[in-house]
Amino acid sequence: MPHKTLIGVLSYNDLHYLKESLTVVESLRLNLPADVVVMDTAENDEVKDFVASNYPEFDYVRHKDGNIGYGNAYNEMLRLHPGHDYYLVYTSDVVLDGPVVKEYLNRMKEDPELMMCAGKMHYWDFENHHKSQVIDTLGIVAEKRHHFHELGSGEVDSGQYDDQLDQVFGISGAAFLIRTSVLWDLHGNNYQLFDERMWMYKEDVDLAYRLNWLGAKVKVFPEVWGWHARTVANREGQSMTALTRADRKKPGYGRLHSYKNHILMLKNNFSLKLGMGIVLRTLIYEKLKAFFLLLRHPKVFLAGLKTLLLVPAKRSDRRVSATQFRNLFR
Repeated sequence: MPHKTLIGVLSYNDLHYLKESLTVVESLRLNLPADVVVMDTAENDEVKDFVASNYPEFDYVRHKDGNIGYGNAYNEMLRLHPGHDYYLVYTSDVVLDGPVVKEYLNRMKEDPELMMCAGKMHYWDFENHHKSQVIDTLGIVAEKRHHFHELGSGEVDSGQYDDQLDQVFGISGAAFLIRTSVLWDLHGNNYQLFDERMWMYKEDVDLAYRLNWLGAKVKVFPEVWGWHARTVANREGQSMTALTRADRKKPGYGRLHSYKNHILMLKNNFSLKLGMGIVLRTLIYEKLKAFFLLLRHPKVFLAGLKTLLLVPAKRSDRRVSATQFRNLFR
């Protein structure tokens, strides 16, 4: 019989991270207790041998289609291991604090209305073996123009954002706890957490949007619960000029998937009822972004246009008023 908690770990040619992160996962398996599944989308035999030799209680799996992407991999792990009450999404480049994770799980058990939670995530300087005080993410911020970014990213954490944690739009996909009973309301079945068409990037924004439309309780707690060796991050700022500078540092695959998934996220969730202020800001921002991409990255622009015209929306279930929802945008 399964435990109440499932830990899903996604691996992609990352044995260097797994050698450290799976030590914590094993501790969580014993102390929560939990079941653990590791999905290897790179089909790396070194990873397979490492898990088999050191963590025989983990379920190491591969998918028949190989690399199925970030969101679909976490969906697949749920399909393979049904019957859990809680799901800990755990990316391999994260090291969590075991006792804090257990405390958060206890808080979810004590508060049946709490659907999703995480704590502060700091930057893991993996190369120098240093768990820093620099903020990786304190949650996802949603601007009225529908630009999303990580709260506090790149700043030294001195508690300067602690009074804003209850106002974040959502939680980063790097690591979080979610109550599986909410999954049916997200996509109409009990194993789909993310929109499976989103290969990678923005699937956590889509999830946050859907949870907010449901009126689900989502919370970022003020304790530091982990460190993330993020490889793609914007440290330039959020102005149009800063975003243009940050664009130069993005890998091509990241730019392409981020943009087309952003378009799909809008198709899934956007509503004219959010008000003219948000609608106009979003239209202007999207037109400027599209014009920029057409000039600088035409293949990315065309991928976004194809998504806009040809990929059908999977509209979110809306149970709260747009008036209530619009307060989440800054």
